[in-house]
Amino acid sequence: MRVLEAQYTASGLTLPASGRLLTHPDCRAVTVGHQLVLAGGPAFFHHKILTAIRVARGLSKASGQPVVPVFWMASEDHDWKEVATVHGATQAHDWTPTHPEVPHPVGDFELKGVEEWLHAWMADGLDPATAAHMQADVEAAVAAGETMSGLMRRWLHRWYGAEGLLVLDPQDAQLKAMGASLWAKEFEGDGVHAALRGSEAMDGPAHVRENNVFWIDEVQGRRGVIRTEDGGGWQAGDISLGKAREGWISWASANAMSCSPGVLLRPIYQELLLQSAAVILGPGEWRYWHQLPQAFAHHGVTFPALRLRDHGVVVSSEARACGWTLSEGWLHNEAWDRWVLDKWMSELGEGVQRQEEALVEWNRNLHAWASDISPELKGPAGALEAATAKAWKQWMAKLRKSLKGSRAQAWASARRGCESLMRAGVPQDRWANWHVLAQGQAETWKAQWLSKTDELETLVWVLEDPNGAMKGPEDKSSPSN
Repeated sequence: MRVLEAQYTASGLTLPASGRLLTHPDCRAVTVGHQLVLAGGPAFFHHKILTAIRVARGLSKASGQPVVPVFWMASEDHDWKEVATVHGATQAHDWTPTHPEVPHPVGDFELKGVEEWLHAWMADGLDPATAAHMQADVEAAVAAGETMSGLMRRWLHRWYGAEGLLVLDPQDAQLKAMGASLWAKEFEGDGVHAALRGSEAMDGPAHVRENNVFWIDEVQGRRGVIRTEDGGGWQAGDISLGKAREGWISWASANAMSCSPGVLLRPIYQELLLQSAAVILGPGEWRYWHQLPQAFAHHGVTFPALRLRDHGVVVSSEARACGWTLSEGWLHNEAWDRWVLDKWMSELGEGVQRQEEALVEWNRNLHAWASDISPELKGPAGALEAATAKAWKQWMAKLRKSLKGSRAQAWASARRGCESLMRAGVPQDRWANWHVLAQGQAETWKAQWLSKTDELETLVWVLEDPNGAMKGPEDKSSPSN
């Protein structure tokens, strides 16, 4: 709580009232983490946070004890390309940080160029009220000399502070010092790799590094730690870390701020600090967290309850007009086109079926007539039947194609419906921005989403486009791929 208070105070923000609950002996956290994403990034970023708040409220109601939602700000991740593209209503908008060639932690990025990028993105489908608030937060962060982590805290506080979300930046001297034992064990060869060696977890989705600490350096950025060529020490990029003569635990305590946990060490660091009642995860995180029970036990840290995030799908008027529902699942371009044409063909009624039945009957009569004339005509009759079957198939393909032309306006609308749900094989919630989708309805969606505190299982929300309202939850499982 002291670290949280200091981080909020440094930003000139008031710690949400939920922060005070952390001193209660029975208080627990529902934790959700994610790397920093400009403007809130894709919609699933918000789905994860809304799930954490909803589950925290549900657990608090069920247990009668305080449970608070905590956002673990993954400010030390250095893959800036994953966070610097945000979609507007018509196109993607990219921002390039200063010195992109150096793998600096994303939370340390300067805000140079963000205002210009934001103006271009806001003009592409963002409602005026949301745009004004986001612009005000950018101006406040720039005036305060903050980096990306400071701006992200302001945005998250604006969007979810009233719902009690606590935003914790783990790149903090006091917190890093508390994790010194984890850093030391990695250098001693007794960390995650040692815990998982020889188990099936070594072949899991996340690579198990020999040393799962990354070294943060102002010049080199965030670099992986590897063995020296002689095998007697460690190095990070051009920096030799050597051997700790005073012992690795003392070394790790003194160098804690330069130690950054890798993907498989970060969950253990997180739970060492928070001991969460539940952790909200996306499908990818779900897989690599399940590599780690042995590593948690090895470090004496309790493995938390894991919970998949809720899902939300905004159904555009075009997709709705096509008759798309969750049961159809995510349809790639070809599958979508085939599905639409199948529906249109079925709308032709019995006409197509009658014509096909007439062709079958014609072939049957031809066979009978040919057999009456001469047995030698059986082969030619079969060949003629095969030829007519092939011609019918070609004719049906041309019929389907002709529907695109005769229903050009409806076909264009159907294509827009597809693009609203999936682009380049990627489902909507992994590219479309939450606030652009909402067009001013985000607060309404949020309030209704958080109203379902009696159901703690994963929910799938079907969201109407901004001319409608939230319908869900419609289903208890995500659309199939």
